[in-house]
Amino acid sequence: MNCQIFAFALSLLIAYLLTPWVRKSAIKLNIMVHPGGRRVHTRPMPLWGGIAIYAGFAVSALLLMHFTAQKPACNLPIIGVVVAGALLVTVGLVDDMKELSAKAQAGMIILSALLLMTFGVRIQFLTNPFGGNMILLPPVISWILTLSWIFAVTKTIDFMDGLDGLAAGIGAIASGVLAIMAYYSNQPHVALMAAALCGACIGFLRFNFNPAKIFMGTGGSQFIGFALGAISVIGAFKVAAAMAIALPILVFGVPIFDAAFVIFKRLSNGQPLYIADKSHLHHRLMQKGLSHKQAVYVIWGISILLGIAALAIFSYIKRGG
Repeated sequence: MNCQIFAFALSLLIAYLLTPWVRKSAIKLNIMVHPGGRRVHTRPMPLWGGIAIYAGFAVSALLLMHFTAQKPACNLPIIGVVVAGALLVTVGLVDDMKELSAKAQAGMIILSALLLMTFGVRIQFLTNPFGGNMILLPPVISWILTLSWIFAVTKTIDFMDGLDGLAAGIGAIASGVLAIMAYYSNQPHVALMAAALCGACIGFLRFNFNPAKIFMGTGGSQFIGFALGAISVIGAFKVAAAMAIALPILVFGVPIFDAAFVIFKRLSNGQPLYIADKSHLHHRLMQKGLSHKQAVYVIWGISILLGIAALAIFSYIKRGG
């Protein structure tokens, strides 16, 4: 546990110290997002905060992975998340400058996920909910399921990046829950990654909470989702018996159900899925009269409750209940 705590603290410190420098650089290079449309901020804001989040995670995870590896192969998924994540963050930085098309963004998420899978990060087994035994998946099914899951989690977290501190807070809560689950499942390398991501999100949150001084941008929100998806594949899917799929869905409950609602509404109204609107949960809460901070607190609170529920179920299963 000491190693995971150190990873959390180191990534938090790196993100905290690096964010002001990133902010100054973004302002100098005019990497800014302006008010208007579905955006709720009222003044131009610098982007590229995802650099600090990624750097905190990557440096912490790479420096400490040798202390948690039960065998050399355990380091491979960590390296995979760092390498594939670097590709995704880089494309996100370009998107912040040139606003890539929805198809281009989706293509890069898919490419990053495929790259990640070459490092052995795949859903290789599913638990039989009736017998409890593990079912080995054919390679093609394994790749399709993994790609679909990582793409879905990446996009759902990206969708939640609509209010100051919202995505960073959800990322911190979800990764914190995954860190606890992984640690008590004897997967210290998975707990290390989750702890590092949690620390990086919190370190950045100091400058991103309302009133924000910087936004994480596409690279930040997509990297958080990408890393969460990868961590859940490496760890949580393998430890929860008959609830192996339900637990990660519960941990990511708010962004997943928000995305499902938005997709259903857009399809019902005949809208293209890639056209942004104000139908997300945080927009609807503000339309009901909640302030910016109140809407964030409500969604954080729901996320915490779902995380506690996931941990309670996880603990029950681990005890053989």
